[in-house]
Amino acid sequence: MSNWKHGTPKTAFVSGGGSGIGLNLTRALLKDGASVAIFDLKVEDALLTELRELCAPGRQVEAYIVDMTDHQALEAAMDRAANEIGTPDFAVNCAGVLSTAVFTEMSYDMFEQSIRVNLIGSRNFAAGTLRHMQPGGHLALIASLAGICGSYTHAAYSASKFGVVGLAEVLRTELKPRGIDVSVICPGEIMTPMLEEERRVGSRVTEIVNEFAGVLPVEKAVAGILAGLRKRQYMITPGFRAKLTRALARKATALFHWVVDGKVAKGLAQEKRQAARS
Repeated sequence: MSNWKHGTPKTAFVSGGGSGIGLNLTRALLKDGASVAIFDLKVEDALLTELRELCAPGRQVEAYIVDMTDHQALEAAMDRAANEIGTPDFAVNCAGVLSTAVFTEMSYDMFEQSIRVNLIGSRNFAAGTLRHMQPGGHLALIASLAGICGSYTHAAYSASKFGVVGLAEVLRTELKPRGIDVSVICPGEIMTPMLEEERRVGSRVTEIVNEFAGVLPVEKAVAGILAGLRKRQYMITPGFRAKLTRALARKATALFHWVVDGKVAKGLAQEKRQAARS
């Protein structure tokens, strides 16, 4: 069993547990001996069967198919999970979307979707969880390094994730007197299907800007996230380069902007040369 500061969670609620970071956190929680309720738009039957094989004796994992932007449906699903699996003593919101474009080419619908899924979804997850979580509980929201510092083509994503960091700040303040800890997870780029899709369709300039913070394999990123969660740290950023980026963005803003502006110029120059050769 892993060394959780307040003991291994007995029941965990995980949104976005059907893929990416959420799936890897779900696997780790099950291996540590927790029961897990997954909230996601889709969870394959074969995956659920695989996850059930990881359950400790007397523990379980169930999937609740729900849209995170529908607060009434999510609250109803969480009510069912609390009755069927148990009251959550740990909950982490991993559901999210990433849509990129320079702001002048970004549609209203694209911007709104990011806010609805990433920010309103975080609100809905926290509100539904807190209907059940008791003193001693631990609520975690996945934001992003993009919630600390903006990046090229990330207007919608950064706006939503800055909002998640702000929400977490307030929740930390309000929930501490109730005996509930809050964590906000702000990783840099992690090699997940979401990042792979961005690499396929996104801007080379964005990739050049974000390389400063580095890219972590999902297993290494999740190990770093878990290490922070087990200690109930407030802000968690796995990886040395990502931590350095966070520190520069918060404490040496002018220097950080100089670095970013140089990388944007480099990326735009590369794009111009490539276009000239085409």
